[in-house]
Amino acid sequence: MQDSFKRQIDYLRISITDRCSLKCIYCSPDKKPEYFKQSEILTADEIIRFVRIASKHGLMKVRLTGGEPLMRKDLLSIISGIKKIGIRDLSLTTNGLMLAEMAGALKKAGLNRVNISLDTLDPDRYFAMTQGGDIRRVWEAIEEAKKAGLNPVKLNVVPIRGINDDEVVKFASLTFDNDYHVRFIELMPAGEDRAWKKKACVKKPELIEKISELGELILLEFKGKGPSRNYRLKGAKGIIGFISPISDCFCDYCNRLRLTAQGKIRPCLFSDIEIDIKTPMRNGISDEILEKLFLSAVAVKPAGHYLDDSKPFKGIPAMSKIGG
Repeated sequence: MQDSFKRQIDYLRISITDRCSLKCIYCSPDKKPEYFKQSEILTADEIIRFVRIASKHGLMKVRLTGGEPLMRKDLLSIISGIKKIGIRDLSLTTNGLMLAEMAGALKKAGLNRVNISLDTLDPDRYFAMTQGGDIRRVWEAIEEAKKAGLNPVKLNVVPIRGINDDEVVKFASLTFDNDYHVRFIELMPAGEDRAWKKKACVKKPELIEKISELGELILLEFKGKGPSRNYRLKGAKGIIGFISPISDCFCDYCNRLRLTAQGKIRPCLFSDIEIDIKTPMRNGISDEILEKLFLSAVAVKPAGHYLDDSKPFKGIPAMSKIGG
C-alpha cells in the first residue's frame, strides 16, 4: 500500500485512551486535564475491526499509545484481538508505572515489545517532570519487561534544554552494559507556545556531540523504515537512536498513520487533516465503506509535516489527546 508520494504505508499508531496516570510537562497542559467521555472512545471491537480492514492492505506494524494505554481495562482483549488478525509487530508505549505487574500477561496476550518513557534518571527530577511519578516503579517495569521477553526494551527520552539536557551522556552510558535502545526524541513544537518549545528543543547534532565524549559513535544501517536513526557506541551492548523531526526531517520515509482515541485517522501528526471513522461505524457502515475511508486517509497523507511557520497549522493542545 502506497500513498500519493510512493511511500509504503504499513504502520498504524493507535491511541486507545487520553487518560494518563502522569502529567508530563511536555505532554499534558498545566491545568487539570479534561478527558474524553467513555462513550467518545473507540471500543475494543471497533479498534480490532479497523485493524482487520487495514491489514488487507499490507499493514504489518501496530503500536498502542495513549495517554497511558495500560489504563484501559480491556487492553489484553485489544492486544489478543489485533494479534489474531496476523499483525507481525505489535508494540506499546507506556510510562511504565503499571507495567511490572502486567508484563507477563501482555506478552501472553501477544504483545511483542514495549517503549518506556523515561526522561530523567534522577528520582526527584522525575517526580517534578511527571508531576508525581515514582521512578522506582519504572525501573521495576524495565526489569519485568526484560524477564517477560518484551524485547528490546526501548527507553524514550525527550531532552529539554535547562531541564534534563544535562543527563544525555548518562542515558547514553546505559547502553554500554545493557541491551537497551535509548531513543532521544526532539521536543516538538506542539501547542500554542511554539517559540518557547523551539528554544527548549535540543537538536540531534548537539546530542551527538555530547554523546561522542563517551567514544566512537557508529552509525548503523538505515533500512528506510521508521523515524529513528540508530547508532552504537563502540563496545556497547545497546543502541542509541535519534528521532529528529526538527533537525533531521524523516517525512520522505514516513510509513505511518495515526488513529486517535476518538476514532479519527490522522495521516500526519502535525497536520490538521482528520478523517472520522467512529461516527460512520456507529451508524452501521459496511466493511467496504470503512475500507474506502481508510484508503482515503492514505491518499491525503501530506508530503511533510507542518512545523514550518509559513504553513497553516493551529498546533496540538496536548500530545495525550492524539497519541503522538
